[in-house]
Amino acid sequence: MRARRIFAGVAVAATAVVVAGCGGMGSAGSSSLGGAASIAPANSVAFVALDSNVSSGQWGAVDGLLRTFPAHDDLLTQLRATFEQRSKLSWNDDVKPALGSELDLIALPGKEPQLVGLTQGGDRTKLDALLQKLDKGIVTAQIGDWTAFSSSTVALDDVKNATTKLADNNTYRAAVAKLAGDALVRAYANGTEAQQLLASLGKQSPDAAVVPFAWASAELVAAGDGVRVNGYSHDDSTQTAAQKFQHVPAAPYASSLVDEIPAGALFVADFPVTAGQFQFSPSDSLPVPLQKLFGTSSTLLTDLDNLLGGETALYVRPGLPIPEVTIVTQPNDVTQAESALADALKTLRAAVPAGGKGGLDLSSVPVFHKSAGGQFIISTSQQGIADFSSAGPKLSADPAFKGAQQASGMPAETTGFLYVNLASSLPLVQAFGPMVGLKLPADLGALKTLTAFGTRNGEDTTFSVFLEVR
Repeated sequence: MRARRIFAGVAVAATAVVVAGCGGMGSAGSSSLGGAASIAPANSVAFVALDSNVSSGQWGAVDGLLRTFPAHDDLLTQLRATFEQRSKLSWNDDVKPALGSELDLIALPGKEPQLVGLTQGGDRTKLDALLQKLDKGIVTAQIGDWTAFSSSTVALDDVKNATTKLADNNTYRAAVAKLAGDALVRAYANGTEAQQLLASLGKQSPDAAVVPFAWASAELVAAGDGVRVNGYSHDDSTQTAAQKFQHVPAAPYASSLVDEIPAGALFVADFPVTAGQFQFSPSDSLPVPLQKLFGTSSTLLTDLDNLLGGETALYVRPGLPIPEVTIVTQPNDVTQAESALADALKTLRAAVPAGGKGGLDLSSVPVFHKSAGGQFIISTSQQGIADFSSAGPKLSADPAFKGAQQASGMPAETTGFLYVNLASSLPLVQAFGPMVGLKLPADLGALKTLTAFGTRNGEDTTFSVFLEVR
C-alpha cells in the first residue's frame, strides 16, 4: 500500500510533465539526469530519473515530433483537460509550481518495497500541498538541496542517513555509463539487490536461480526522427554453472529469412528457437493470461517445442477478408512438426470457441503448410506459401524495411528483431478495427515504422526499440 501511494504521486507528476512538456518549446539541452544519485543509498534496488524541465531540449524534441501531426494543438488541449478532470488537479495552480527540473524515484531494499521520490528546484510549499491532495499519508523532508517525499518516514530517514551513496557505487556507475546524458527518462536496477528483495517478499525460493543480471539500465530519448528506448544489462558473474545453464542467452546471428520473406510485410518477428525452449513440467505454472486460455497446465508448449526450431519468423501481409499470417521455421523433425501443428491447432480452437468474445472464430481460419529444404512453412493462405518460395521481391530489398533498419540503427547481426510498417498497417487497423471493437484516432499518418532488436557482446546485452516519426 505504501509503495502504491508514493508511486501514484510520481505517476501523476510524470503525466503532468508529459502534458506540459509537449506544449512547450525546448531551448537548451538538459543536463545529465540522475542528480539524486548523490544522496540515494548505495544499495538502492532501483533508481529512475525523469526530466521535468519542460523547457529542456528533450521536451522540445518531443514537441517537434508531435507537431508532425496536424491535430497537435487539439490533442494537447484534450490531454490537459483529461488530466485535470481525472486527477482533480490544476496544472497551472497545483502542479507546475511544485515541479523542479528533475523528478527522481528510489526503490530501497527491505521486507517490503520502500519508495522515495525526490525533486529539486520547485516551490516546497506548493509541493507539500500537491502531495497532500494526492494522499495525506505522504510526508516530505529536505535532504541537501533536494525535497524527498514518501509514505514512510523510515524510508526518508534511510536516505537521509545513508553513509555510502549510489553515485559512488561501481555497479551503478558501470550501468549509467551506457546511457546518454540528454534523455527524458533514465533507469537503473541492481540485480543482486532485486534478488534479495524478491526473496524477502517470498516471491522466489532459496533454491531458485539468481537474477541473471548484475545490473540493468535503460533510457527514453527523443530525437528529430522519432523516440527511442535503449536497455542494457550485464550478466551476473557469481552464477554457478548450473544457474548459467538455465539462462543461456541468445547468440547474435545474421537473419537469412529476410532474403526469403516477401516484400510488403506489415509485421515481422524474427527470432532463434533452441531445443527445449518451450519445455513445460507439471510443477510449473503458466502465466495468468495463458492459464485463462489453456488452464494451469498445457501440452501446447510441448507442441511448440516440436514445431519450432532454428531461425523462426512470423510475418503478416495484407489480405482479404483477413490479413495473411505466415510462420517459417526449421524443426528438427518435419513429421513430428506436422503432428505438433495439428495438436496445437486443436488446442487453440478448443480454447477459443466459435462465437466467443470479440467475434474471434479460429475454426474458420484456414491453415496450410509445406516443408521444403528443411524449412516448415505455415500460412493462412496458399499464396503466402507460394510467395515465400518464389523469386519475387524480398524483405531485405523492401524500401520501408531498409529505411527502418537505417533509422533505428539495427545492425546486421542481432539476437532477434521485430519490425512493424505502421504507415501501411495503421490504415488497415483503422478501417477494419471497428469490426472487432478496436478504434484508433484518425490522424496517425506521421507514424512510419516501429523497430525493436537485441544485440549481445560478451556479458553485455542491449535491447533497442525505435518509433519512427516523420
